[in-house]
Amino acid sequence: MPDSMLPEKHFPLQDLELERTDFYTFEGDRTKPMILFGLRGPGGMNCLWPVVEHLRDEGYPIDLLIDSAAKKILETKNHGLTKQPSESPLKRIMEVKPAVAVSEFSADAGTALAVTWSEESYGVPVVWVEDYPDVLGSYTDLYNSSLRINPDYLCAISEATKDLAIKRRPTMDPSRIIVTGHPDYDKYADINGEEIRNETRKKLEVDDGEFMIVYSGLLPPQTPEVLEQVVENLNRLDARRDLVLLLSKHPRDMYPEQEYDKVLARFNGRVLKQGSLSSDAIGYACDLLIAPGPSTEALKSAYRRVPSMFIFTETDALQLTNDRLPIALRVGASEGVFDYQDLKTSLERIINDNDYRNRLVEKMGQYFNSDGHSAERVAEVIKMAIK
Repeated sequence: MPDSMLPEKHFPLQDLELERTDFYTFEGDRTKPMILFGLRGPGGMNCLWPVVEHLRDEGYPIDLLIDSAAKKILETKNHGLTKQPSESPLKRIMEVKPAVAVSEFSADAGTALAVTWSEESYGVPVVWVEDYPDVLGSYTDLYNSSLRINPDYLCAISEATKDLAIKRRPTMDPSRIIVTGHPDYDKYADINGEEIRNETRKKLEVDDGEFMIVYSGLLPPQTPEVLEQVVENLNRLDARRDLVLLLSKHPRDMYPEQEYDKVLARFNGRVLKQGSLSSDAIGYACDLLIAPGPSTEALKSAYRRVPSMFIFTETDALQLTNDRLPIALRVGASEGVFDYQDLKTSLERIINDNDYRNRLVEKMGQYFNSDGHSAERVAEVIKMAIK
């Protein structure tokens, strides 16, 4: 492969062709064009999996290159795909030349990034699907490197995130940034949240009189640092209800479990662990979801109509600008804490003030809704890219 086609120094080629990549195929109807999916993170996997299922059910042949946390999620799916011998993402793209390559956006080395190179290196059209609002905004410092590449189409979650994508990608034709919604959130159109809440709280033995908080972790160092502050400030509260704190760790969090246990042992209330319960189950069951920074689970909380709180470390808060705030904060549908000195006051308000909680829920209803057809719209964009 000519040097001009190689990924740049930020993303060495060897990092793109790791043996950790798993390769799956679906034979489908070979008269239809073949679609390649590259998946890596849990957010992207959950976002794109309904699209994979939709196109599989329509008979499209599918190649699935998958690594990192997405592999564990696939194990939970009744996917109907056949696992093949390990395959290099770039080699597969080069030799098979799929009709289109589809990926979450990722600046990490791995299959998702390999897919972003498909169009420039091999003439394969590329579709990016936004799995988190303004995900492009996290990588503006890389725009002069490998990520200068524009996809053929970008699927945006909402009109607001499309506007941000246009700002982040001024060289991209705005007509190719299409609002589709978020496929993983299609489920919220029909789900009975109250039923899930009651069933989950029963399993956890949390009664209606208790106030349950889910601490939804990201990765170190933010997750353990913020958790310590949460425990310290919850202990100082004059809460009107007994508090229950449940820790939900990020799938890629390798921070020692015993270190989290030491922090949780200092909490004056009852402590729970997620165990085998799904994120949606505990997300509906809780009265408040706390995240130590931008979080997919906090975004989902808005669709579930459950109040959420973003807490930023001092380092992260200093780097925040108005256009980098999580979308739920920007529209007033969540609580934000940018200085630990304000944490106790914010916790008291969101735990004790029902009128304030109701106002947050009203904002959620105004800005975060799903009609259940996002996966279909993303599939139509993929088909447009093939033509």
